Amino acid sequence: MDKDAFLRDIRLFSGLKDDEIKEISKYFHFKEIQKNEYIFFEGDEEPGIYIVIDGIIKLTKETAEGKTVILRLVTPGEVFGWLVLGESKPTSTYTAQALIDSKVLYISNADFLRLMTEYPALAVRITCEASKMVLEAYDRLKSLAAEKVEGRIASLLLELSKKIGEDKGDKIIIRAPITRQDLAEMTGTTVETAIRIMSKWKKEGLINTERGKIEILDPDFLETLIS
Repeated sequence: MDKDAFLRDIRLFSGLKDDEIKEISKYFHFKEIQKNEYIFFEGDEEPGIYIVIDGIIKLTKETAEGKTVILRLVTPGEVFGWLVLGESKPTSTYTAQALIDSKVLYISNADFLRLMTEYPALAVRITCEASKMVLEAYDRLKSLAAEKVEGRIASLLLELSKKIGEDKGDKIIIRAPITRQDLAEMTGTTVETAIRIMSKWKKEGLINTERGKIEILDPDFLETLIS
């Protein structure tokens, strides 16, 4: 895999010269992650930092009640992992698992600190991106208590349509093997409730579901469900 070409094409590394990209790429290591394979677990020390090249990674957290909540789906070009500067052993606050076969670039926390010294502006970009994702993930946790279930599922589908959806004019297609269990875990509800709502929307012509994809047929209506 041409690490230089990938780094050059993503927003985080925009504006860097070719020789800078070449030097920076030495810090990153290519990894292939199989579907359902875990990358790191909540509580693991030194999880490192990852950039998704291809595939989808889901970030999950266990609640105090023992339920699993999906905080976020990470898609190509996005960063995940844990950055805690000033601590000798940074610890992950969530679990990362591949939703489908995925490819990532990995940099250790130690190498990231070296990168900060040599390219402080780039390190700030990566830190801001990772911090933004952590804040968005915790916003999802807070919204579980505030929004109605239909609104949470509608919000999730619209978020996915913006991140990985294909605009086909009269519909938006989300090509990913997202199960009803995944929907339930991402919206803090039961599998039965997720099935009921998705089946209702399918009958009403708002969505269509097939193996490996979800079609959003009426995004405007889903928007009205978000509080």
